[in-house]
Order: sequence, then structure tokens, then C-alpha cells
Amino acid sequence: MLAEQLLGRLAGGRAQHLGGWNPGQAIALSSAGYPIWRVAVNLPPDTAVEYKYIKKNPDGSVTWESGGNRTLTTPSTGTHTGNDTWK
Repeated sequence: MLAEQLLGRLAGGRAQHLGGWNPGQAIALSSAGYPIWRVAVNLPPDTAVEYKYIKKNPDGSVTWESGGNRTLTTPSTGTHTGNDTWK
């Protein structure tokens, strides 16, 4: 659990803002409200985004969550709030 708490990451696909599927460029999630993780990311409006969560393990290896990619389309204005659970 400690590794997950310290090393949670979000790795995105089409949106380079999310790391472009490169675990080394993935955005760190904040565990300040653990067990709830948070991240705020500025993305262009009306943009389709694919993403997945990863765990960076203490030995340097990466574990990708299972299942298909997550998707969302950013709103034309305002913000989007999502609630996800690790797969």
C-alpha cells in the first residue's frame, strides 16, 4: 500500500498533457487526501482524451491498470470532475 500511496501516476494517451503513454512523463497524483487521490490538469476544450493509471513500483518497474483505456471528452468551458477506481 505504501508504494501505491507514494507513487501513483496518471499516464495519458492522445493528450501529451498526460504523459503521452510514457510512464516517465506521467503526472503524479496527490495522496494528500488518501485513500482518495487527486490531480488537476489543464487540457484543451472539446478534446477527446484516453488515459490509464499506473503504479511505479519501488524497483522501478511499472504496473498498468487492467482493462481498456479510459476516455473522456473535455467540456467546451468550465471543468470536468471524474471519479475513477483502479482496475
